[in-house]
Amino acid sequence: MDDLKYLNPTELLEKIYNTLCSEYEDEAHYDNDQDKQEIEVTKKRLTKKVFNEFVVDDEYFLTMDPKTFKERYHLFEKDLFKLINGCSKHGVPYEKFLQIIDDLLACANYRLNAFQQLEEEITRIKAEKAQEDAEPEAETAEEETEEETEEESEEE
Repeated sequence: MDDLKYLNPTELLEKIYNTLCSEYEDEAHYDNDQDKQEIEVTKKRLTKKVFNEFVVDDEYFLTMDPKTFKERYHLFEKDLFKLINGCSKHGVPYEKFLQIIDDLLACANYRLNAFQQLEEEITRIKAEKAQEDAEPEAETAEEETEEETEEESEEE
């Protein structure tokens, strides 16, 4: 998985994903409503476990600081679940599944980067404006000092 840019897959992620795919395959063989309900619960639980097993920047989604998660990935949460469900339902091979998830995580990182660039630009503009505002004050103070010096010279 050297071509992944953001997702750091774990051995457990592969096992959980394969189990989830298996649940979708098995579902077709059950007619009993009770069995179907149990499989549905299992699929939901495994989907959540797959999601929680995602590791980005050495942090699991499960244990990631909620503020960090909200800032970086919250907007993509529904999409991530949709991708997990779609891939596992249709038996997308694990390696392709990782690529798909990694692509969505790339979008999240590009979004974060864009907002960081915006903040940096706002900080730069404010600093320039503060410097420009300070310069006229310094010039005015310098002119007043020169005028006072001229007046003193004229009085002598």
